[in-house]
Amino acid sequence: MSALDFLAVSTAADAGGSHPVARSSMDRRQREAGATFEERDGWLVATAIPGETEALATAGVADLSHLTIFEVRPSSPTVSGEDVIWYRISDRRSLVLCPPSHAGSVRADLGDRFVLDLSGALSVIALAGPERYTLLRRLTHLHHLPASGEVHHVTNAHVLEVGEMIWIVFQQEFGHFLWQVAVNRAASLGGGPVGVDALTKGSS
Repeated sequence: MSALDFLAVSTAADAGGSHPVARSSMDRRQREAGATFEERDGWLVATAIPGETEALATAGVADLSHLTIFEVRPSSPTVSGEDVIWYRISDRRSLVLCPPSHAGSVRADLGDRFVLDLSGALSVIALAGPERYTLLRRLTHLHHLPASGEVHHVTNAHVLEVGEMIWIVFQQEFGHFLWQVAVNRAASLGGGPVGVDALTKGSS
């Protein structure tokens, strides 16, 4: 057991009549946008947001903070699997992102290496749509992906290309701020916030 096990959302359990549900640091902003929420794998997830179809025609911003995020040391060997994203920061460490439903099998595949569940410490914003690169340029100086650097005054952020999306992984305490900045920048392109289900529909 690690002293940082409290960062793992999966450790929460019903007790004393209470049912703990994890919420993203961007939850309030999405509520203000009229989001519809569903409980999925211990998280309250914004599945749909009014106007998302129009937003995705240019630049959509979605919250993927419900993903499981492991820090793994050392970086080699990598593991692969359906919906598993391996982001190598250095020879010493990597981030591995996957749906919570895959977390157990991914953790088993990592073997006896050091593995820390950072799901409660990091957040993920996805940029989608044909203007996603323009939106990214308005948020960061990074030009080659994947990369680590500053994203609109949020240091040590990681930017990855995942399919037809760009994911930004960052400290969860900046979620409220970075979400609003990203949505404002997207709005100037005709875009805006979207729910996670709209991303799936857009890729099908």
